[in-house]
Amino acid sequence: MYKFFLFCLLYFLMSSCKTNDDFNRKLMDSVCEIHVQNRATDSFGGIEEYRIKDKREIISILKELLTLKEEDNSPTKPYDGTIVIEFMKKDQYGTGEYINILSTRIILKPNKEYFITNSRGQYVSDHFLARILKYVEIDESKVPALDAYRKSKNSSNGSSFPLGKEKKID
Repeated sequence: MYKFFLFCLLYFLMSSCKTNDDFNRKLMDSVCEIHVQNRATDSFGGIEEYRIKDKREIISILKELLTLKEEDNSPTKPYDGTIVIEFMKKDQYGTGEYINILSTRIILKPNKEYFITNSRGQYVSDHFLARILKYVEIDESKVPALDAYRKSKNSSNGSSFPLGKEKKID
């Protein structure tokens, strides 16, 4: 009897872990487009909107977004601008609809601060911020929040490498 109960408990634990992975996989597979809106054009320039349709790039961005770990609890105000990232999927009629649970905002604040906010919380990731700024064509040097990121990127063996690419170290 105890073995059966232990087996059921173990099965339940394993299936609950798998469900979370399945949910993330289904969520990634359902995204067909990402809209990146620059609502900070007055402060930082760049273009107003960029649409990402490449499936590999979408999955890469989603994985990076879902694995953000460095939490931040800064207040929203004051802020210098916002970048909105909306994820789209096709509904049953073939038209696009937003996936609200993935809606993400990057709040650019004065004093070299920023945070990335979504349904999971508030985070900081210089790499993710720099990656998104490339899409809306905002020059990294115009965003004071990336000062430390630029210094670390330039000091890594005196060379920089494109975002999204891994640098091979032998």
